[in-house]
Amino acid sequence: MLIIFSGGSGVGKNTVIEHLIAHGGFALMPTYTTRARRPNESEGHPYHFLSDAEFEAKLREGEFYEHQQVHGHYYGTSKKLLRESLATGKILLKDIDVLGTQNLVRAVGEDLKIVTIFLKVDSSDVLAERLRGRGEQEIELRLRRFDMEQSHAAEYDYIINNVDLQATLSAVLQIVQEETSGAPMYATREQKAELASLLPVAEKLRAGEKLPPVPVVQSGGKSYLLDGQDAYLAARMAGARLAKELVVRPLPPLPDEAAWLSLVKQADELVK
Repeated sequence: MLIIFSGGSGVGKNTVIEHLIAHGGFALMPTYTTRARRPNESEGHPYHFLSDAEFEAKLREGEFYEHQQVHGHYYGTSKKLLRESLATGKILLKDIDVLGTQNLVRAVGEDLKIVTIFLKVDSSDVLAERLRGRGEQEIELRLRRFDMEQSHAAEYDYIINNVDLQATLSAVLQIVQEETSGAPMYATREQKAELASLLPVAEKLRAGEKLPPVPVVQSGGKSYLLDGQDAYLAARMAGARLAKELVVRPLPPLPDEAAWLSLVKQADELVK
C-alpha cells in the first residue's frame, strides 16, 4: 500500500511522514527533485537530488510515472524507486503535490492500493507562520499556490486539519488500520434511502464527478459518518473515491449497526 500526503508547503507533510516511519511498519518512497537540499535533509531522505539536466535525461528515458514543476523546481515519481520501495514489504509513504497525485493514481491504476491524504491548515496566515518558523526564503512564492492546492482537497480519500501533530498521527494510524482491514465507516442515523435510488449518484461518481467531502468522526477505533451516508454508499457502489474530512465533534445517539453493515455489504457487491 502507498499512502500519499499532499497539501501546501509548510503544512507538515514530511514531519508526519518522519514520525510514522519512526513508529515502525512504514518506509519512505523518495521523490526525485531539482530543488536545493535543506540543512535537515540528506540524499534519499526525503528526496534524491538531481540537476535540471539529470532530471530531464530521466524524463526522456521514461523513468517517471508522473512529474511536476513546483515553485520553479522539478519533482518526479520514479518507476524504479517505487519497485525498490515496494520490495521492503512495508507501507510506503510519499509526499506529492496535488497535480502529481492524480497523475500517479491514474498511472498506477489497479496495480497498487493507494490511499490519498490531504493535510490542511486553517488559513494561509497559519501556513506563512509555519514557513517563517522553518526559515523558508520563498514564502510569497509558496503562498501563491495556497488557494489552488485547497481547491483539490475533495479529490483525496481523506482530509485532515493538521493542527496537532499527535492527533494527526493517531488519525492516520486509524486510517491505515481501516484501509488494511477493509473496515467500513459507520452510520450516525437510520438510513432512509434505498440503494436503488442512489444508482444515479453512483453513475456520476463512476464517470469521474466529485462530491463535496463528508464529515467523519473517529471514536473508539471506528469512523462515523456525521453526514453524507448516501454519498458514502453511492461511492462504494461505484468503486469510486469520496473525500472524508476528519472533524472533532461529539457523536449523536447511534442507530443499529447490523442494518447499516448489511447495506454497506450490498453496496460493495454491486461493484463486482
